[in-house]
Amino acid sequence: MGGLHICEVEVRGIDVRGAYVEVANDGASPVVLTSMELANYTAARRHVCVYLFPRLEDGSALELHPGQSAYIFSGEGVSEACEVGWLLCAGWTAPIWERNGDVAYLRDTAGRVVDSMIVGQSRRHAHGHEVNGGETPIWESGSRERAGHAREV
Repeated sequence: MGGLHICEVEVRGIDVRGAYVEVANDGASPVVLTSMELANYTAARRHVCVYLFPRLEDGSALELHPGQSAYIFSGEGVSEACEVGWLLCAGWTAPIWERNGDVAYLRDTAGRVVDSMIVGQSRRHAHGHEVNGGETPIWESGSRERAGHAREV
């Protein structure tokens, strides 16, 4: 999974869909996200929340191409393509990324940790997809895609 990593966990969110986690592909090849998981760990929460990356509506795999990012929002909304990758909505009704010290984990389809990031840690692995000083989202809507699955375990 070279090149796939968590860039940022944004707890305040500048979008109506709420807080988000940015996962980026800085590698040289596309990476299939379908069936990978984004999970949180917090000492205060009794259940871990898991986002399962979906297939597209046409049944094909969700891929992240080199230089693209996927923004996984905590709140509800419609998942869709955008100019820099994907906007994906987990549909959780409560805040997930809320405390410094919480940890976001990205796991492959075998459950191995690909990357992790502590909430409150500075943005890393930037590849040019900045959020314009925190004022204006960089994404512009493209074609709509099916949202992934969120669950508590």
